[in-house]
Amino acid sequence: MDLLILMAKRSWLALLIASLTGLICGLAAAGLIALINHSLEVFDQLRPADGLYFVALVGLAVVSRGASDVSLLRLGQGAVHDMRLHLSAKLIDTPYAQLQRLGKHRLLTMLTDDTQTISQAVELVPILLVNTGIITACLAYLGWLSLPLLGLTLSLIVLGSLSFNWPQRQALTSIARARELKDQLFDQYRLLTDGSKELQLNHPRRQHFFTRLLLPVSQQYRRDFVRGMSIYAVVLNWGNAVFYLLIGGVLFAAPRFIDMNASLATGYILTILYMITPLSELMHALPILGRASIALNKIRALEGELRTVSDTAQRPSQPQVRSLVCRQVTHTYYREREDGHFTLGPIDLTLNAGEVVFITGGNGSGKTTLALLLTGLYRPESGDIELDEQVSSASSNHHYRQHFSAIFTDFCLFEDLLNGDDPQRVQQAREYLIDLQLDHKVRIENGQLTTLALSTGQRKRLALLSAWLEDRPCYLFDEWAADQDPVFKHFFYNRILSDLRERQKLVIVISHDDTYFGLADRLIRIENGMLSDITPSNDADAPALAKVCP
Repeated sequence: MDLLILMAKRSWLALLIASLTGLICGLAAAGLIALINHSLEVFDQLRPADGLYFVALVGLAVVSRGASDVSLLRLGQGAVHDMRLHLSAKLIDTPYAQLQRLGKHRLLTMLTDDTQTISQAVELVPILLVNTGIITACLAYLGWLSLPLLGLTLSLIVLGSLSFNWPQRQALTSIARARELKDQLFDQYRLLTDGSKELQLNHPRRQHFFTRLLLPVSQQYRRDFVRGMSIYAVVLNWGNAVFYLLIGGVLFAAPRFIDMNASLATGYILTILYMITPLSELMHALPILGRASIALNKIRALEGELRTVSDTAQRPSQPQVRSLVCRQVTHTYYREREDGHFTLGPIDLTLNAGEVVFITGGNGSGKTTLALLLTGLYRPESGDIELDEQVSSASSNHHYRQHFSAIFTDFCLFEDLLNGDDPQRVQQAREYLIDLQLDHKVRIENGQLTTLALSTGQRKRLALLSAWLEDRPCYLFDEWAADQDPVFKHFFYNRILSDLRERQKLVIVISHDDTYFGLADRLIRIENGMLSDITPSNDADAPALAKVCP
């Protein structure tokens, strides 16, 4: 039912038309059974017209079933397509901090496994609706043959359905437990891929990972899933047995209580035998429908945890900004290593366009958290962040973020380049490719990078080029030069930062490269979540250092 509602939301009219064509197919199938049964009774008196009726019914069944299958398939896959896009859009509009709390493994399981399960179930909907039409028409024909025998048939179907109820609930419970374990299994897969180097270097850790983390979850998932599907297997076989018992009842028990002849018995048994295939297909669909129902409920539950804040703004309203100001900004978050909460701030800070500001500090001092706050990916728990004297609120935060280009330590590189259709900027980007020693590996064609199959350092250089092309008013670099060769460090600090300063960009650089601190307009140190006094520069030719809050 949930799948039908999902499809009806896309187009209830298309679903209604497809259901009607499925019913027509069922009526045509029942007509074929009736015609075959009648033809067997008057075999010696068949006329050419009977053959024409047969061909017409076959044609009607084929055409109506084909129309129903195709329309339902398009409708169902369209509904799944809409659901994927809806979920993707909702994830994009969900605050970054909330996505971190939910965890990548849960989100990936929803986007991949759950949507795939629903897609598989949707593929069965055309078959199920057509088979429902066939069964309905066949039952009507059975009632036309003999109402008492129809009553016997319906009684056995009802009793069989009631006997399925409890085992099916047990099966769904086991499959639901397996689905919960799949989140944990995907988390272990994440550890396996992200930590492959560490696992290969440390055999005891590898053994611990397999025996204490991966193996127990995988075994429990297998047990729950096998238990659920085994119950379904028993239910399916019992369902087939019910129909054979029905045939036996018609042959051996019904004649004792109902006045019937061989012709009636033949027609009845022939119809029941024809019904076995669509009924078996309906019953074999129960496991995938059960899994799809669980997946859909899981998606709805996770979707309910997503608190989206959307905005229609696409680009900054002004090509430049004048200043960014933090007033008594604080942010508290949990740190697993210390098993406690860490508070950043309160922070008072003013950053101006046309200056390059270096932020330095020890590990765990709050540098990256500050960077996430400044770029709008985190929201302050108290205090305000102003861009050109406009306070960034929850509703305007999307617009605020559009002023930034950032490269974090866990950056993601895209093939498509923004502003990749600007000939002047593309030409300068190609020159930078030469300076970054990437011209022999990567080209810019039709606004796209020809390859991303590069080393980590090369990908980071390519991310630098991509950010430069975006031409945003504000730039943030989170330890970009940490793993670069000296020649590329020199290029970054002396060429890129100088170019951004000349273009009146607001530039924030998180760095430990004290060799280049003299190139900063301002140098800010953060310790234990607090901004401390600025470290003075020893370079007499370097730009003068300003105060934290000028």
